[in-house]
Formats: sequence, C-alpha cells, structure tokens
Amino acid sequence: MAKIDTQMAGHARSGRVLLASTALAALLALPQAAQAQTPTPSTETAAVAEAAQDGSEIIVTGTSIRGVAPTGSALIGVTRDTIQANAPANASELLSQVPQLGNFGANHEQATVGRFRTGGFLPNIHNIGIFATLTLFNGHRMAAVGGEAVLPDPGIVPILAVQRVEIVADGSSAVYGSDAVAGVANFIYRRDMEGFEAQGTYGFSENSSYEKRNLALGWGKRWSSGNFMIVGEYSGNTPPTNGEYDFIRADQRFRGGADRRGTSCSLPNVTANGVVYAYPSFLTGNANRNRCENQLENTIIPDSRRYSVLATIREQISDTVTLWAEGNYSNLRTSSIANPRNFNLIVPNTNPYFVLPPGVTASQVAVVRNTQGLFDNPRNLQRSEVMGITLGADIDVGGDWQINLLTHYSKTNDYNDQPEVDLQVAQALARGTTRATAFNPFGQAADNNADVLAQINNGFTQINDTSQYLRQLQVKADGPLFAVPGGDVRVAVGTDFRDEQANQLQLGGVPGPNQLLVRDDNISRFVAAVFTEVNIPLFSGANAIPLFQRLDLAVSGRYDHYQGLGGTFNPKFGIVWQPIEDLTLRGSWGTSFVAPNLGLITSIFGVPQPGQNVAGIGTVNIYNQGGGNPALTPEDATTYSFGAELRPTFIPNLRFGVTYYNVKYSNLVYKPTQADAFFNPAFAYALTRNPTPAQVAQAIAEAPPQSPVPDVIDFIFRSYAVNLGSRSIDGLDFDLNYTLDTGIGNFLFNINANRQLGYRQEIVPGSGFQDLVGRQEAIKWRARGQLSWTLEDFTASLFMNYIDSYTNPGSVAFPEVDSWETFDLTLQYNMPQVLKGSQIQFRASNLFDRSPPFYDGTLGYFSNLASPFGRTLEVTLRTRF
Repeated sequence: MAKIDTQMAGHARSGRVLLASTALAALLALPQAAQAQTPTPSTETAAVAEAAQDGSEIIVTGTSIRGVAPTGSALIGVTRDTIQANAPANASELLSQVPQLGNFGANHEQATVGRFRTGGFLPNIHNIGIFATLTLFNGHRMAAVGGEAVLPDPGIVPILAVQRVEIVADGSSAVYGSDAVAGVANFIYRRDMEGFEAQGTYGFSENSSYEKRNLALGWGKRWSSGNFMIVGEYSGNTPPTNGEYDFIRADQRFRGGADRRGTSCSLPNVTANGVVYAYPSFLTGNANRNRCENQLENTIIPDSRRYSVLATIREQISDTVTLWAEGNYSNLRTSSIANPRNFNLIVPNTNPYFVLPPGVTASQVAVVRNTQGLFDNPRNLQRSEVMGITLGADIDVGGDWQINLLTHYSKTNDYNDQPEVDLQVAQALARGTTRATAFNPFGQAADNNADVLAQINNGFTQINDTSQYLRQLQVKADGPLFAVPGGDVRVAVGTDFRDEQANQLQLGGVPGPNQLLVRDDNISRFVAAVFTEVNIPLFSGANAIPLFQRLDLAVSGRYDHYQGLGGTFNPKFGIVWQPIEDLTLRGSWGTSFVAPNLGLITSIFGVPQPGQNVAGIGTVNIYNQGGGNPALTPEDATTYSFGAELRPTFIPNLRFGVTYYNVKYSNLVYKPTQADAFFNPAFAYALTRNPTPAQVAQAIAEAPPQSPVPDVIDFIFRSYAVNLGSRSIDGLDFDLNYTLDTGIGNFLFNINANRQLGYRQEIVPGSGFQDLVGRQEAIKWRARGQLSWTLEDFTASLFMNYIDSYTNPGSVAFPEVDSWETFDLTLQYNMPQVLKGSQIQFRASNLFDRSPPFYDGTLGYFSNLASPFGRTLEVTLRTRF
C-alpha cells in the first residue's frame, strides 16, 4: 500500500522535532514540576462546569490536559439536564436532536447508509461524512460494528448511564488520531448515581402501528474513595410499513410528481421478438406495461430489540493511586421486510405454461416479474453483539502531575442474513417440460406445483458474518511545567498502541456443500502513536491588562504510524483571546486524516446482476465487482475555525456564540455508481463493455461471485471503493442561551443552529468543483430552539425543529422541497411525595402532526431529513429508591 499522504510533507520533519522536543522537555521537567502552582479548572462551557460538579478534575473532549477546555475549538455540550428535558429513549435518539449532525431530523432507528451495517444512528458532524466523525466512549475508542461501513455504535450506551455528551465540531487528529476530521462525539458516563434508579418510556404514533419502548434500571454507590455504577437497558420498537402512510408511494402523480413504479410486478411483462407486452392484457407500449408499488409491505425502520449493560467502578486505593474499570455489553437484533425479489427468465415454448400474445409466433419469451404472489417478501435479519472491557489507573506523581494508564479490549460480532430466491434454479425450472417439473412464471402460487416453488425458494441467502477486535494500551502524563504571569504552562505527553483486527466471512447460496464462499478475510494492523499538547495562559485574571483579560495558546501534535500504510504527523494550534470581560474570541488550525477502516480494505467480491434495465441501453447482464479495496489510502484534511462568545454583563445569564468552520477534505473514499460508470466519461475505468470470456473469467477470479453467474455477461462494473476527489466545506454554528428567574417561575430560552455556507465537491480530480449548498446533500439551515418554564415541581418545554428548503436534483417537475418546521412539547412533573426523585413526563413529538414535505422520489419524502411518523406521543416515568 502507498504511504499516508499527510498533505503536510513540508511540516513533517519540523513537526516530529516539535513533538520530540516538547515530550523531552515535559519528561525532564517532572521533578521541577512539583514546585508549580495548582491550576484552576476552566468553567467556560456548560460541559466543563457540569464536569466540575462531581469534585474531580477530568479531561474534557478535545484536549489531553486535565481541567481545561479545548483551546480554540467550540465545545457543544449536551448536559444531563438537556437529556432529561428531551427524554430520549436511547443514545441514538439523543444524537438525532443535534443540528450540527448531518442526520438531524431523521429517524434515529434507520440504518446509516453502508453495506452490511446493523441498524443505528451514527454522528455525522456538519454532514462531512460518517467516516470523518470519531465516536468515543468515556474518552476511549471501541471496536467497530458492521461488515463494510464499520464504525462504533453509540446505541450500546444506556441513556440512563450518560452524564453528558461532548461534541467538538473541529478537526482533532492532533489529539485522537484517525477519524476526527469533522470532530469528536464523546459519551461521558455518570459518577453520581446513588441507590436505585429506574426509567421507562413508551411511545406510539397516532397514524400507524409504530411503537417504541425503553426500560432501564441502574444501581450506584458512592463512598469517600470511589464509586460504582451498573445500568441495564432494554430498548425496542415496532415498525410501521410504508403502506400505512398514504403519501409513501412510488407513484406521486396524485401530488403532481412522477410515476416511479417498477415494472417487475406479480403480473409479468413479457418480451417476444423484441416487443414488450403486459400480461395478461398483452397491450404494448411503455404506458401500458404492468407497474406496481413494490415497497408497500416494507418496514420503514427495522424491528429492533436491544439489551445493553454498562458497569463502572472507581477506587482510590491510596493517596496517589486511583484504579478504575468499565465494562460494556450490548446485544442488538433487528429484522426488516424488504422488497420482493425479481425474476428475469427465458421461457421456451416447451414449458407447458408457455403463453404468447395473440397473433405472435416465437420459440421463447423473456419474462420479467417479482416474487409477490409466489412467496412472502423476504425478511432481512441482523444481529450485533458488542463487548468491551477498559481498565485504567490514575497515578499522582507530585506537583499536580498525573500519569494515566489505560488498557482496553473490545470485540463485536455482526451477522447479516439477506434471503433471496435461487435464480439459477428458477431459470432451469422455467425450461421444464411437464406441469410437475416446470415453473409457471405467468401464474401465482396456486398456479404452480408446490414442490417446484420449494426448489426456487430453497433457503438461498446472502450471509455476512463479521468480527471486529480492538486492543489498546495508552500511557499519558500531564501537569504543569512552569509558571508564567498568566498561570501554569501545562503539558500532556503520551503514547498509544492499538491492534485492530477484522474477520469477515461472506457466503452466498443454499446452505450446504455447494454454498459459495465469497470472502474469508482475516485482516489486522498495528498502530503506534506518540502525542503531546501544551497549554500556555499568557494572560488571565492574575495579570489582566486592557484588551487582554485572557489569552491562551495551545499547541498539540500527534504522530501515528499504521502498519502497511506508513506514518503521518498532524499538528493543531489554538488560541483564546478575551479582550474584554464580555467577549471571548477563539480560533484553531490543524490537519487531520482518516485511515481506511478495516471494513473498507477487505476483499472485493462479485455481484451478478442479470436483467438490469439501463436507461438508453436496455436489459443487460452485469457483473458488479463490489466491496472493499485493499489498495485504499487514507483521506486527509486541513481544518480551521474561529468564533466568538458574548456574555454581556449588563444582561445576566445571556450567552451567544458563533463559530465559523472550514474543512478542505481530499483523497476521499468513493464508490462509483452505475450512472457514473455508464454515463460519465471520467469513470471509463469502471466499466468494461462486451467483455471477452477471458475478461469475465478474470473478473470472477478477482471478485468471487455471491450468486451464480449468468452464461452471458454484457458489462463488467467496478463499484468497489477507490480514493477519488475532494470536498471543501464551510459554515457557521450559532448558539444562544438565556435564563431568567421571575416571581412566576424560571424561564430558559435556547437556540442551536447550523448554517451551511459552502459545500463544494469534485468527485474526479480535474473535473471541477460543484457547489451543493441548498441541495439535499447540504441544507442551508438546520436549527432547534427551546423555550422552557419551570415553577416548583412542574416544567413545560416547547421545542422547535427547523430544516430549510432545498433542491431535489432528481425531479424536473418539483425540484424545490419545502422547509419543514415541527414542534415538540414536553411536560414534566416531579413527585417527591411518591418516591424521592420520581418524575412523570409526557412528550408530543411533531405536536401539530405535520407530514414531511413533498419530495418527488420513490418514497414521497426524503428519509435522510424527515420522519414520516407524524405526531408521536410518549410517557416517561423516572424514580429513585
């Protein structure tokens, strides 16, 4: 593999020198550091302030130094109060309410796009890409889930155990290494649980069979030298089908849109002598073909059941040593009803069921239909199991210096079963010559021999069984180096070792000796890193002067070496300047990278696609080489941001913040689409037209097939991942918060918003950039507002969710999609007279029952940006005992 292209070649040598010299200085300064002053933890953000409440000086996301906020970067804190006010049923639902995440407003239960991924919601900061956001669990990584789109699953954390979520929407590879191009989402666990706590949520939709359930029980104990917590959670849902909503239709003509119904239906379309006839009317012409709504029986979201457990313990065994441990376990099972499978068969006139249009003579016909009327729609099954153990030690070595040791092991197993029908057997049976041995593609189940149908629906399936492993050891030391007039110069130095492994077994066909072995990969790589960070308080309250109430500088750097890929150094520089008491300015600049995850460097495999209808070409047989690509190299980025925070002293409790961010993202991993290959000359490499038998044989050898290969292949299509193209993204984040105490209660007003300014993309180098702002890929505005009123034990909260209008490039008649504004109402009442800490909470999501805006597509709405469920009602009970 090629070495990592860091985009920082000119800085690499100086960066390593900086890293090494800083680390050496820090280690040499350890004895002298004992004389340094004890720092005062920063409380400039809600997350830092909340962290300080448990009496410990902790690491805030985005920095390796205890007790300070990430210098120059904005920190979005979702606190425990916010979690309770929103009453999410699980961690995934909580994330779906953050406007800075690209999947804001979508159903959190829907799977993030990617082959062989279990259902779930992945944070996608600023919609830069799911691979560009790093998810952490109490500050450390976790083994990924999935087969190809492999990323950690936030849903494994019981929501009852979450103290807060910290989101750093800024490049952070200088601190965390790979995957943090767009930033980091970190789930911080609670330390304050005392006694038993229980929480249950039940919700349903007024418009469909949708239901959701959550039940959590935890027990915690705090003592003078430590604490213990264990929480178990069950969450699940009952999914509605598309047919329960009258606007989810492929035929949108009733709203003025296009008819996108398919032509593979339970009633076949028959081609004889090059002419297509609709059966049984035998009318010709495109307008008369049989068309059908094949998706009505599909479930909108998977039917899911998750059981998860989290246990933590911390004990100070001496004046200088604290030991701690965490254990995670999650078991997720999902199933979903999928589209009926399709047949494209050649039926000879020797078939006893053979039918010809009146007046037509032919020795054979081509029949296109689906499995509806013959078999039930297939049900895709997935299960995902996650187990993780983390052990650590915090050792005070004097002078406010602390050494942190962390060792971690986690394992995931994902199993995907996607049933199909045996197309090869169906074609063979279509050539049958008796009613006892022939398949009748013109009829339904009652018109066929049951034994014949059983041979076609014979258990043929696609199975992907994947295990991911992560083993990690990290050693870090941080503390003060020396004092300057503004305070202590603090430094962190450390090293990190990770062993990553992925085993992937992919099978296709009927279970048994003839089942196809598609992939059997065992991939591992070793990652070693060293890192350092320095925080310099030049001005503070101790030496403030006009225009310099505060001035902090921060420099961090990290060198990562990936086995088989090489090394990369990524620096980051940050500054915080407070010219006056009311105003704080900040900025940062750095580089980041994303090493291709193990799921993307597995072997490629073949997907035979017979009977594909390609616009302008007709019905063809395609051999699709898909999957990962062992030759992938890392993506890289340069990021910078600057912003301001205003806290006017003349308006107490008012805070307003704005941040500008800019990301230059290159060498992106991309999978060409069929449209790319057939109609974009830049992707000529991805398509071989009319391949020779030798070329077909070579393609099969390179990418073993997951199902039988047709006798004739018209095209070889290479859809596996490649490094290609660039993105240039910038925008603004806004945050306004105001609290007011009055004689009639306490009021809270908050707005969190994102404005996309630029989203320029060049898929093929040299082809030119296209600005996507205002399209469905880059919505201009996303926002969530809150107005709450609390009077004694009662709290009422009204939330507004806003997704701006955007352009749908796939529609000619209706290219503009309206904005979508929905409101959520939460009513909460404390009942201390029942049990201490007991609460009952009612929530109405989409209070005014607004349908998603019309999107001229196959669903009638855009599932990445809207939920079809309408108004949902929920009740949550909480108690402590």
